[in-house]
Amino acid sequence: MRSMTGFGRGRARGERVHVQVDLKSLNHRFLEVRVRGLGDLPLLAARCEESLKERFGRGTIEATVSLDFLGFPRPKYINREAAKGLWEELRRLSRELGGPPPSLEALLGLGVVQEGIPDEEALWPVISEALEEAMIALERAREEEGRRLREALLREADTLEELLRKAEDEVPRSLERFKEKLRENLVELGQLDETRIALEVSIWAERADVREELDRLRSHLERLRGLLEAEGPVGREMEFLAQEIGREANTLAAKSRGVPLGEIALELRLCAERIREQARNVE
Repeated sequence: MRSMTGFGRGRARGERVHVQVDLKSLNHRFLEVRVRGLGDLPLLAARCEESLKERFGRGTIEATVSLDFLGFPRPKYINREAAKGLWEELRRLSRELGGPPPSLEALLGLGVVQEGIPDEEALWPVISEALEEAMIALERAREEEGRRLREALLREADTLEELLRKAEDEVPRSLERFKEKLRENLVELGQLDETRIALEVSIWAERADVREELDRLRSHLERLRGLLEAEGPVGREMEFLAQEIGREANTLAAKSRGVPLGEIALELRLCAERIREQARNVE
């Protein structure tokens, strides 16, 4: 199990270029990948996005790619033809004006140093190396957080199981309490009738029958434990499962005819909400 939150950084060096890739991952219902820093290099941005989508199944992943070409974000080169022509012009102007010979600083100030567009194919191996290192670091961070989430969800599964046991034990007790209360009321009214008691108890039991809800909750619990042991993305199914547990808890509360079972149903609903909140962090 992996969380959707984490950070990873990777670095690589190539000929005349240093690359750093920072990956930041946040919660998201689906998978969304954003690549920054390669706006003018669309093929490289697309390759980075494709690599990230192959490795991760859920979450918002923001990749920031920083390129360093000897201190510049893009490679620089000198336009030699332009420089030669301008140099001759500067020399002629200096002779005409009787001034000192021109300097390289003056020449560079005329814009002969220009920014080039990197060769995307040549640059990809270096970016790929840095990206791989960053993805490994991000996976480790998400796995570490995933272990903590799993421990928390295992505790909630244990809580859910204990609440189900209490509910299953409470059902027959609720029926017996209703039967005794009905008997007491009829005795007070001087209308004790075992046939009527049996009929009223049968009607009450039918209306308050929660066996199906408890069976479904037990099934959901088993599936939850299965997901906690599964490999790969499970967060979306876990969210849905928590929603179903909450729905069954609401039905249980509506059918409960006694305070104890109603309180258990409320605790089940709160447990389902906690599971859902944790599942929102799971890939």
